[in-house]
Amino acid sequence: MKSVLIITYYWPPAGGPGVQRALKFAKYLPKVGWRPIILTVENGEYPARDETLRQDISAQLIVRKTASLEPYAL
Repeated sequence: MKSVLIITYYWPPAGGPGVQRALKFAKYLPKVGWRPIILTVENGEYPARDETLRQDISAQLIVRKTASLEPYAL
């Protein structure tokens, strides 16, 4: 299986339309032979939160979180 790194600021528990693309890529890429690896922020300051989106995250999905500067605080 090939691997793909998805770098995204918006990842659950972030809510809203911005999180949907990365979340759905991570959900459906394994069905076509790709293993997604997610790189996201540790404690994002999201304008909207949706805890229910965590239900779409597979237990096998690799998610790495890192410190980040907040883009809206610059």
